[in-house]
Amino acid sequence: MSLQRNMKWIGSKSINQLESPLKTIALCKGNNIKNVIICMHGFGDNAANFSSLGNEIKIDDVLWLFPQGPRSYPMGEDGSQWFPLFNNPTEERRVSEDSILQLLFNVTECLKLEMNKIFILGFSQGAAMSLLCGLKSKEKLAGILSLSGFLIQPHVIKNTYSGEGIETPLFIAHGNQDQVIFPATYFETIDSLKDMGCKKLRSKIYSMGHSICQEEIKDITKFLEEYR
Repeated sequence: MSLQRNMKWIGSKSINQLESPLKTIALCKGNNIKNVIICMHGFGDNAANFSSLGNEIKIDDVLWLFPQGPRSYPMGEDGSQWFPLFNNPTEERRVSEDSILQLLFNVTECLKLEMNKIFILGFSQGAAMSLLCGLKSKEKLAGILSLSGFLIQPHVIKNTYSGEGIETPLFIAHGNQDQVIFPATYFETIDSLKDMGCKKLRSKIYSMGHSICQEEIKDITKFLEEYR
């Protein structure tokens, strides 16, 4: 397969065998891929909209992957979700989790990269998936970035590590005026991660609502550069 199933490219294509279990936007920056950043959009958004983030963060030699949630969001135009908010999410969340982890595995196999060269980033519901997949996999990644999100199944994740501590660096960001996912959730997430033994935890709360601001973009860039 030369142009892979579910993969849409923006910019130059330096690889041609990567497959995705989800509809995915791929943005390649530079000719020598040193890191991959897998980015999950929020509830009701889509991969195409969220892919603009790859142009705001100025880092070279990176492959950005923006998978799209597997289930459409009927109340939004071209919107998708990783799991439903208004009924039992367990089964659909598991499907999303498996698909994201499969994409992660495909990336490492195709590019011959170690797991510690992969970042997982998400916003809102996508942030919840980035934490869930990144931590439950127990692999040491380059980093996990949770933007305006929340932590799913903290008791399950804590039991996974059994006192070993979390080696993957984490960046947790939130808005102090967030009316979608309240700021209290941010502090609960920080407390849970500390309780799990997270060894490299960076966190910051910004003067904003449920969004991403320029100050946050700068801090994301610093985090990526530090741990790449």
